Amino acid sequence: MVSGKKPVKKKTQTAELAPGLEVELPEEVPDFSALLTSWTKEAGKSIPKMPQTILEFVKNMGVKSRKNSKGETQDVKAPAQEYIDKAANAGSQESYTSEQLTAVKALRDYLESNNNENSKLNPQNIKYNSIASYDRKGKVLAPLDVYGDYRTRKFVNYQKKFKDRTYEQAPDNWIATEPGKAEVPVWQALFAEEQGEDFKHPSLLMICNDVLSSFESGKAKAYNTRRNPFNLTIKNPKMRGAAAKWVYENIPTFKTWFDSKINNPSYVYRTGNINAKKLQREILNTKLPLNDDESSKIQAWLQTDFKVDLEEVYLKISVRQLNNMAEIAGFKNKKTEEKVEKQDFSDWRHIVKMVQ
Repeated sequence: MVSGKKPVKKKTQTAELAPGLEVELPEEVPDFSALLTSWTKEAGKSIPKMPQTILEFVKNMGVKSRKNSKGETQDVKAPAQEYIDKAANAGSQESYTSEQLTAVKALRDYLESNNNENSKLNPQNIKYNSIASYDRKGKVLAPLDVYGDYRTRKFVNYQKKFKDRTYEQAPDNWIATEPGKAEVPVWQALFAEEQGEDFKHPSLLMICNDVLSSFESGKAKAYNTRRNPFNLTIKNPKMRGAAAKWVYENIPTFKTWFDSKINNPSYVYRTGNINAKKLQREILNTKLPLNDDESSKIQAWLQTDFKVDLEEVYLKISVRQLNNMAEIAGFKNKKTEEKVEKQDFSDWRHIVKMVQ
């Protein structure tokens, strides 16, 4: 949990997992955008013995120079900065949107995936050539591979004595002899799980976890309304054809309800076809209760990033999907062709008869 006073929403916090499916959270959720603004302000400050600010480092972290066909250098945004920018507005409004939550989670995933000794972007793993020993004449007898920072005490003394160059010695915790150990300020600002000695602010990873923990606890309650029913195909339009089959085969509560309707003569036209429009109207006005398994299946279908408490739902299902569902359930629509009698308007007496 991020310590200290943090920006929170004063009203009941909601989020949108998908259009028509909102989540109400049991506790106030930190405003990610405000926390990020605070983090950015701190990251822009100068830190003693550090040649550039953390913000400057992050904006260039992982950037590779690219040139266009004319040989001109193109501006390329650093991967970390790109993730940060996508999540920048999360929580700034009354409700978190699904896109904002996805952006915060993507930033968190990016940070976690690079918080290890194998990441080429993690500043803990930057390798430098330093000095292990040298003789009285200034000849380096043994080099030393270090990580995080190269300004060891021996390196600083060597440069001053033999090269007439002045360097500030880096703190001991900024230097390690193996990757993944040096606690340099940039690492403190991005990856640390506790507030660091040099960066006086919760890390970006801590901020992400603090915000997302409200959603990942499983206590968030999802709901929707009759006026704003949930459309199962809204997040994956390509699955429209499969949605009807999926609902019928995976949500037993709905299957029971649907079977009872198609076996009721009042839902069948005199032609023998199912009255899908009537079914659609009733579905829109029916609050469908869900058991735990059905709730989990719907959330898996949505591919949501967070597990929530979804106990009931209003569904929006198209007429076409309902007709498909009826066939899946074994109902056979009778496709009849109505014969249209051709009228003969050549006789004026027939026209007068029709008018009368």
